[in-house]
Amino acid sequence: MRMNILFNKKPVTVNFVGTDHKLIPSLINALRYNKFTTMNLVHSLESVDLFSSEAILYAKDGNKARIPIF
Repeated sequence: MRMNILFNKKPVTVNFVGTDHKLIPSLINALRYNKFTTMNLVHSLESVDLFSSEAILYAKDGNKARIPIF
């Protein structure tokens, strides 16, 4: 399943892998407060693979990062 969310006023595609839309608030919270990861990807964040306990962030320049979801 796939859905688009707005993060920093930009659309970001979220791919659900073994989970559902109930983790979207946790994902947005993690994106806001994980400073180290998001300061490198915040302007170029393109898509997210959302798992039940983590998210893999993909940037337009090919970089990717993992952040925990609580």
